[in-house]
Amino acid sequence: MQRRIILFDLVHNEMLALDKDYTDFLKLLHNLNFKVEKNENKDLTKKVLENVDVLVLGNPIDDYFSNIEIKEIVNFVRLGGSLLLVSEYGADYLQKTNLNDITNHFGFLFEKNLIKEQNPKNQNCSSILHIHEFPEVDFLNGLREVVIGGTCSLYLKKGVRALLETNKLNNWSEIYNNSSEEWEKDKEQQHVIAAYVKFGQGKVIAFGDIDIFCSDDNIGINTLDNQKFLHNVFSWLVEPVKKSDVNSFILNQIGELQNGVKQIQTTINNIIETMSILERRLTHIEENSEYLEKTTDAKISRDLESV
Repeated sequence: MQRRIILFDLVHNEMLALDKDYTDFLKLLHNLNFKVEKNENKDLTKKVLENVDVLVLGNPIDDYFSNIEIKEIVNFVRLGGSLLLVSEYGADYLQKTNLNDITNHFGFLFEKNLIKEQNPKNQNCSSILHIHEFPEVDFLNGLREVVIGGTCSLYLKKGVRALLETNKLNNWSEIYNNSSEEWEKDKEQQHVIAAYVKFGQGKVIAFGDIDIFCSDDNIGINTLDNQKFLHNVFSWLVEPVKKSDVNSFILNQIGELQNGVKQIQTTINNIIETMSILERRLTHIEENSEYLEKTTDAKISRDLESV
């Protein structure tokens, strides 16, 4: 079987640096027949991404992707590459990066929060989430429980699907308050903490937390079904996108383009209509001005004659 190339970007100070904390994760990738490579000193260009099957952006910190890099990443996925995006609690806001400038192209955003839940082991609260229910996705079959720790949530737009969600009860989000330097309770609702989407010929998966990749026995890759979950995720990432899905993507893009053209046309028509109204008003003002001028001149003439 041909080995797939998985590239971990490290130029933007990513936390997922494949050091000793991720030994078991590396073993999993080797078992899946991946050739692991690192990008440690170059911007993400078309040349750097050439021949890469999966690109990993594992929670960058205090660094930003350029517009050129973002364009190349989006094109990489559109033309058949797979992308794994990982953030952390607080997302771009606390991590001081711009992953959302990339994710926005694919239809989702990392939210600047921390998700917590109540559970039997900790009656107060915990940022360690226990996921027992899974959406009807083929590559999630057979999972019983996945554990995630310290995650942010994801806001999904049209076409993006949830991969992991919190339980419907006993969980909430908290947002960091700079003034008080504390986390404050925000929303009590179900939250998406991992998502996936097909984009052109490629695929994207996003996680709101990095801990699932580490070797920690409480929240890492060896906890409950975490390793099986990651095994299934990376297996799915390297499967080719079906032609029917690519055709649907193209049709959707054409539809969005047509809608954009219609909106532009509507805007142009509104501008033309507004200009026509203004022109009629100006003409009316000019006509009234001429009438007033003639009336005034006539009155002055009559006044002079009477004198």
